[in-house]
Amino acid sequence: MRMCGKIVSRIVVLLITLGGIAVALGETGDEVWSFQTVGSIFGAPAVGADGAVYVGSRDSKVYAVNPDGTQKWVFETGDWVDSSPTLSHDESAVYVGSWDDKMYAVSTVNGAKLWDFQTGNLIVSSPALDASGNLYFGSSDGFFYSVDPSGVLRWSFYVGAELDSSPAVSESGNIHVGGYDGVLYSFSEDGDLLWEFATRTTEDPEDQRIAGAISIGDDNEVYFGGGDGYCYAVDEDGDLIWEFEAYGKVDTGVVLGNDGEVIFASRSGYVYAVDAFGVLLWESFVGDVFYSTPAVDDEGRVYVGSYLGNGVSGINVLDDTGEIVWEYLVLDYIDSSPVIDQLGRLLFGCYDGALYALEANAEPAQSGWNRFGGDRGNRSLREPYEVAVLSQRFGEWVKATGLLGVFADPCFDEDADGFELAIEYLLGTNPQVADWTGLRVGDELFAGEERIYVEHELIVGDAEISYAIEYSTNGALWQSVLDMSGVSSLVVDGDAFGDGWYETRRHYLPSEMLDSILVRIRMGCD
Repeated sequence: MRMCGKIVSRIVVLLITLGGIAVALGETGDEVWSFQTVGSIFGAPAVGADGAVYVGSRDSKVYAVNPDGTQKWVFETGDWVDSSPTLSHDESAVYVGSWDDKMYAVSTVNGAKLWDFQTGNLIVSSPALDASGNLYFGSSDGFFYSVDPSGVLRWSFYVGAELDSSPAVSESGNIHVGGYDGVLYSFSEDGDLLWEFATRTTEDPEDQRIAGAISIGDDNEVYFGGGDGYCYAVDEDGDLIWEFEAYGKVDTGVVLGNDGEVIFASRSGYVYAVDAFGVLLWESFVGDVFYSTPAVDDEGRVYVGSYLGNGVSGINVLDDTGEIVWEYLVLDYIDSSPVIDQLGRLLFGCYDGALYALEANAEPAQSGWNRFGGDRGNRSLREPYEVAVLSQRFGEWVKATGLLGVFADPCFDEDADGFELAIEYLLGTNPQVADWTGLRVGDELFAGEERIYVEHELIVGDAEISYAIEYSTNGALWQSVLDMSGVSSLVVDGDAFGDGWYETRRHYLPSEMLDSILVRIRMGCD
């Protein structure tokens, strides 16, 4: 569910340094940090709303990593952790499977075990959640399981084939999962088998497998790849919509671009983009892609891991025509599916045991399924899109701008500058011109001493809107700037644009401020 009508959480972050002021953006493709585990990392990271990163390793552990790359906590299981962690809806728990045959729930606060659920064989599948927080996952024992948020079994269904594929949940609550027998299974939320869709029969039964994560489209169509070398689109009744031959096993998941492009990769070495009818838009050779599901950003760039040969792998970044714009090389395999975090960094794991954070200066694509698991929390839940009402005064402002219909949706980005209409409203920018500036920083004499200040516009006269300006020294713990000792705040312009809608506020930071801090502004609807 797009939550613009409930809370606007676009975060604007600046790095402020004494003696100089800089926006907190590195060069694209630079390594920001890496976090080392003792074993290979196969699964995809999950990222919490607070920026914490969760990832499993073949050292049998699950790690929580702070946004600055330091360890938050570590939890030990009994064997490899190839399953991609999934965050609960309230992000109090992270769920992850292990080769020790168990599904675990771990506290995101301190890494304490909340519960575990025993199956009959190893678990590689990443659990999907429904709207109530129930978990769905497969095991190599041939069973598909559903447990409630407390770890109690709701139901299980014996398929017979190994289930390593990560399932997906549609808006209607139906759950789809692929098996190593080449069959896509669809279940109701109560555990009834609704239908089966079989891929092609291959000479080697191992080639029939559906190993990649399942994805859900805007109209509840189901996308998945097969070991038979095809990418499939079927409707929610299990009928084929189209199929696309990729000339190599499709073990990645499928993602959707800003304009509905269907993007995936195969063992043929190519990344493919096809349209809603399965017609090729572009293809790009990047080297062998095994299990790394692509991620796509709001500029249409595609990020995917591939093996280039001679022990070298890379994160390849393609533009919206398939041209490689930059890459990052490592001396080992990349099967992990990347994610773009809230600070615009690309996160992925590697067989060298490291979790990497690269500067990407990017935002996820404005689509419902722009990466493995659909969202940063890997929940694999297709949520309904809602056109929300932000506030009564927002409606008046929209009318004044002349925007109507879908263009008046708080979540819509009319001028394609990366900032939704709600953000443009809150900070006083033109929704039809890419003019956004956000927080501004400077320094000047104030009360007889040189002081750094942060300045921004703010909507006035809207009692439904709250805002907070916060600072952090590590990107993890945020505190109110207004609560800082020695801060001075004032309105420097009560009618910033001469229209009566906005004022300009300036916050002078204490002269004894730390060497460098991060500052952000958050706004929401009460």
